Amino acid sequence: MGSENGNWCLIESDPGVFTELIQNMGARDVQVEELYSLDSETLKSMEPLYGLIFLFKWQRQQQQQQQSQSVGSPAATEADSSKVYFAQQVIQNACATQAILSVLLNRPEIELGERLENFRSFSVDLPADMRGLALANCDQIRQVHNSFVRPESFLADDRARPATEDDDVFHFVSYVPIGGRLYELDGLKPAPIDHGATNDWLEDVGRVIQQRMAEYSRDEIRFNLLAVIGDRRKLLNQRVSSIDANISRLLARLEALRLDDSSTEEDDEVSRLQSQIGQLSVERADLEHLVEVENGKFARYRFDNSLRKHNFIPLVFQLVSAMAQKGVLDDAMVRAEEKAKARKLR
Repeated sequence: MGSENGNWCLIESDPGVFTELIQNMGARDVQVEELYSLDSETLKSMEPLYGLIFLFKWQRQQQQQQQSQSVGSPAATEADSSKVYFAQQVIQNACATQAILSVLLNRPEIELGERLENFRSFSVDLPADMRGLALANCDQIRQVHNSFVRPESFLADDRARPATEDDDVFHFVSYVPIGGRLYELDGLKPAPIDHGATNDWLEDVGRVIQQRMAEYSRDEIRFNLLAVIGDRRKLLNQRVSSIDANISRLLARLEALRLDDSSTEEDDEVSRLQSQIGQLSVERADLEHLVEVENGKFARYRFDNSLRKHNFIPLVFQLVSAMAQKGVLDDAMVRAEEKAKARKLR
């Protein structure tokens, strides 16, 4: 969204893409997970949860209505952007990175890294429109964003054209708790939207997003919700270390009992200690399995992202040329057309 393309590519709404973007910007111990439920129990299972990123179909008429009446709670109001790090979006296609930064730059517990710390320090005292302009001209962040440009050279001219009213245009916004209040950060609006005080933002944000979705027709299902959370591998490994410390303490106590003369009372304590060690060992094994699952997920993210970035056009060109030379291209095209027609009839 915005007035000019500004040489920022479109970004796919995918947790692996967003996780790598955050890592390459320099932020540490943060990952992104896709959500399929808005109930507070699901959200709380992902804590620490820093913010939510919501993808929806942008509608011009809806945007015009929201200029005078905010979405969500009737009490929602435009907030002073000096109290919240908020940047207006001034270039097209940057809303994904802007939504990510809206979460990262508003959560002081996140270790941003030198690049983002410098950007925040430089832009924090600027008004919202100038913050957006600062982002548009930040070469380092733009390079990270554009590392996900698809190498589809034949479609480059079409991708660069501005969207028309006939196109389906999608947009990202963020929901972040700041200072005991729930904020909606949408770069297309002049200021952050304050959805009011919240004692449990994970409970309140579900209601706000559901109200947002209810504004669309029942046939509209093209929504996506991503959670920006702490790196689960670090959290799981911290729990493993805690269990190791407890097991070591119990083993030391067990060894001390074995060196003393045995008695009925001490036998009971030995049995109790052995039972506790066994339970902790099972819990540790479960946690180690979860760490392996997370490591596998990150490996899959890296592989999928490498495929996204790879240029397959030369390979396709060589395959098509080889098929033409062998005289099998025409028959393959006919079969492909027949399969495509059959799929449409299903």
